[in-house]
Amino acid sequence: MNSPLRRSRHVAAQALTLAALAVLTAGCRPSGEQHKLTILLVEYKGPEAAASAQRLLKELSSQGLPDVFTVEGAEYASVCVGRYNSWKDHDADRMLKRVRVIPDIQGQYPFMGVMLVPVPEPLPENPWPIEKADGFYTLVVASWEAPGRMVSAQRYTGSLRSRGYEAYVYHGPRLSTVSIGAFGPEVFDDPGKVGRPGEKPKIIDAGVKRLMDKFRYLRLEGEQTPPEAHLPTYLGRIPERETPPSHIMGRPKSLYRVTISFVDTKTGLADGRSQTSGVAQGKGQLPTLVGALVKQLMAALTRDKVVRVGVVGVLAADPASAKDNLDATVLQALKAALQTAGAGKIRLFSQKGTHQMLDAAGLKPEDILRDPRPAKGFEALDLLVVGSVKAF
Repeated sequence: MNSPLRRSRHVAAQALTLAALAVLTAGCRPSGEQHKLTILLVEYKGPEAAASAQRLLKELSSQGLPDVFTVEGAEYASVCVGRYNSWKDHDADRMLKRVRVIPDIQGQYPFMGVMLVPVPEPLPENPWPIEKADGFYTLVVASWEAPGRMVSAQRYTGSLRSRGYEAYVYHGPRLSTVSIGAFGPEVFDDPGKVGRPGEKPKIIDAGVKRLMDKFRYLRLEGEQTPPEAHLPTYLGRIPERETPPSHIMGRPKSLYRVTISFVDTKTGLADGRSQTSGVAQGKGQLPTLVGALVKQLMAALTRDKVVRVGVVGVLAADPASAKDNLDATVLQALKAALQTAGAGKIRLFSQKGTHQMLDAAGLKPEDILRDPRPAKGFEALDLLVVGSVKAF
């Protein structure tokens, strides 16, 4: 027999935290509200919530349990027993002892942890459920736990929407949370790190950053937490949403690998400290990435005299990069970064001047760009700078 008591065991467990919180917050509630207390047995959610609650109500009533009733709302229903006037009501104590030892067909006690709580509120229809938003992540800005949480969360969501924010609400078994936006894995610098133990991907999306600047700290129970409380808003996974597929997590919309090398003209090679590479997500990130790579190379440059450096160029290593002229974008950023990071350390020769010196030595710049080894013994310069960009 698939008894409602058996099915309600795990659902009843979800209601315990809310019940415990209600007891903790009872001392702060107006006295008028304390005349509406009950024993919360089970909370159901979803399209079958009301039907499940009614089945349990009929089973408990048929066993002689008095005063069983349901509180129903939009895809929500709770099963309660008794109505009491005080947290110290003796009738409530007797009923608690009775329902805690009601067994299911497996001999388990699904209501062992139930408690006295304010009568649950009927859940109004949620016009902005985060579960239906198109995305995997959302910026959580507020949460409620105390009785009345559902109405309060939806009211705040409506307020945010009236101010132009894409706000959503989620009603969980313990919390009602309000969040803004629905985003894909491309908001992170390395989506593959999401959910990986010990990894913390960096948020790079400008829109998300602006939102986090405007909503820095969580609102709890409707109150803004102060900076000293250290409760910032956070980008969390949308509840009940599966993890993005691996091909989405590992491949944002546009990835470009940039490699920069300082080629020593004595050897025609770039050693481990003279070559570095990195990945940019999108064309707009290329200048920032190039600047960081050049700083890294300059930090590894330990020569005790000003070094003569010439820019050979940047190779577009695939058709997509060539079509979008990404080599020109990287080259422009490379020149600017060398001038800034190399101030006082290098004597920088222009690309045109470098090409003239290579031509005079019988070396073709386009060949050096692909394979710099023939530049071994080129005495006009100490280092040649070559780069490449590739979409993948």
